[in-house]
Amino acid sequence: MNLFIKVTSLIAFLTSTSVANASYPSQVTYYFDTELAADPAAVPSSAGSESTGTGTVTVKNDGTVTMDIAWEIRGNDGPINEQNALIGIHIHTGDEYTNGPIVFGFCGQSPLPSFGGTCQQGWSSNSAQIATKYAGQICDMNDPACYNHGQTTAREAAQMLIDGREDMYVNIHTTKSFEANGKAGPLGLIRGQLRLMEESRPTGGEGSQREWTSTSRGMKSALRGGY
Repeated sequence: MNLFIKVTSLIAFLTSTSVANASYPSQVTYYFDTELAADPAAVPSSAGSESTGTGTVTVKNDGTVTMDIAWEIRGNDGPINEQNALIGIHIHTGDEYTNGPIVFGFCGQSPLPSFGGTCQQGWSSNSAQIATKYAGQICDMNDPACYNHGQTTAREAAQMLIDGREDMYVNIHTTKSFEANGKAGPLGLIRGQLRLMEESRPTGGEGSQREWTSTSRGMKSALRGGY
C-alpha cells in the first residue's frame, strides 16, 4: 500500500512539473541588439553614408515587441528637418544582402505607414536622437510590403525571431533615402541585423528575482540539434 501511495505521488509530481515546464517558455523575455550603418550590398544608394545607430529590441512570446533606439544622421544624409524627415523605423525579414518585407513597425509617416505615430525627429543641430522606446505593431496590411501579406500574427512573428527561423534587421528610413532609392522601393538609409543577446527567466513567483542567461544563436541552434 505504501508503495502504491509513493508511486501515485511521484506520478502527480511529474505531471505538475510537466505542466509548469510547458508554460515556462511564455515567461521568457528575449533581448536582441543591433548596430545600424550603411549596407551597400542590399542598398546601393547608401554607399558612403556615415550615419549610424544602435538599438535593443525586447521580445516576449506573447508577441510584445519594444525597441530602444538611438541614431545619428550625418553628412549628406542630413539634416533631419521638414524636408528630410525620419519617415519610418521597422523590423524587416532578411539578411544583410536582402531587402525583405516589414514584420513590425514602430513609427512612421507618409509615404510609409504610420504604425505607432510619427517618429521622433531628433535635434536639427546634429540630427541625432538619444535612445527612445517604441512599441512595435505587427504589419497586418494585406500588402506585399508586409511579411506574409499581413497574415502573420504578432505572436507568430515574435516566435520566428526568437527561434531564429527568419533573419531580421532594423531599418531607418528618411525622405532623402526614399527618394534616392526611387523605383527600387523604400529600402531605407541605415540598417542592422538583430542578434540575440540574452534572455530573462523568472526564478519564482511574481516579483521574484530573475535568472539571466546569455545564449548565442549558435549555441541555441546546437542545443536544438542544428538549425
